[in-house]
Amino acid sequence: MGALPLKQARMEFKTTDEVKNLLSEAAVLAGLDLTAFVLNSATEKARAVLAEHSMVRLSGENHARFLQVLASPPRPSKALRKLMSSPRLPVR
Repeated sequence: MGALPLKQARMEFKTTDEVKNLLSEAAVLAGLDLTAFVLNSATEKARAVLAEHSMVRLSGENHARFLQVLASPPRPSKALRKLMSSPRLPVR
């Protein structure tokens, strides 16, 4: 079995005794140490939040309208043409 990669990032935070005890009790019941329990829970929540913010949900009616606009986009307005013809700023 190979060596596990070293973990280089460190996080520290303060909490109340009540919250620490709650997390510790849940960690024991899950068969994990406190760090693993907190990291697993936070990672799962972070993935869920990122997934939720990376999707757009449309109703059936709005979905049909969206597809219609994609198929036949409106002509660009005067303001949009002016914006698109302006010099572009460098991206850094």
